[in-house]
Amino acid sequence: MKKMNCNIIRDILPLYLDDVVSDETKQMVEEHLQSCASCRMEASSMKKDVILPASKTQRLAEAKVIKGIRNKIFRKKVIISAVTAAAVLAAAAGVYALMTLPRSVIPYEESGASVSRVSLGDSGDEYLYCSMDTSEAAGSICHEPVTVQTEAGEKTVVILYEYSTVWSRYVAPLFGKENEAVTLESLGSADEIDEVYYGTFEPVSEFYEDPSSVLDKAELIWSARAE
Repeated sequence: MKKMNCNIIRDILPLYLDDVVSDETKQMVEEHLQSCASCRMEASSMKKDVILPASKTQRLAEAKVIKGIRNKIFRKKVIISAVTAAAVLAAAAGVYALMTLPRSVIPYEESGASVSRVSLGDSGDEYLYCSMDTSEAAGSICHEPVTVQTEAGEKTVVILYEYSTVWSRYVAPLFGKENEAVTLESLGSADEIDEVYYGTFEPVSEFYEDPSSVLDKAELIWSARAE
């Protein structure tokens, strides 16, 4: 009789645990559980949460959500990396510009500028070259030959100057990149140029508008009549 009662009780246990039985049945089950250790263990086991395996559709949905989250994180990392790289490049470009764009004219006395005639080819044509040996030089600017009117008459002149930057003065030497010489090739035909000057012409339009005023502030470093 006890076995029958246990079988019946165990069939009723799920309904009892869900609290969908009548009061009489509930009382009967509780009285039986008080006296039957086996059924109490069964009831206790049924109370534990049972985790059912997720369906294939559910697993696919979860995987899709996780993939979407990962993609968002990856895109965010890419954007942050790109913005960071752009900021670093912009900062580096700004620093480099500050070190290379502001130019300081190197005085003629420090430039070591000298003009010489050079014969090219078998034709015997001669051209003027100017070399400068300032180690701090970043470059040089040379104006093309221009004919100007002076008190002594017309003459064709060339004006040039050498300049340095913060980079060429302080940074380049650290890398062993000092300039040994800067050469301006072909200032023009030696037969066409009367004089070569060392001086600035900023802005360039200044030289076109009033060449004489520029030459008055420049240093004459070569003259065809002096040779």
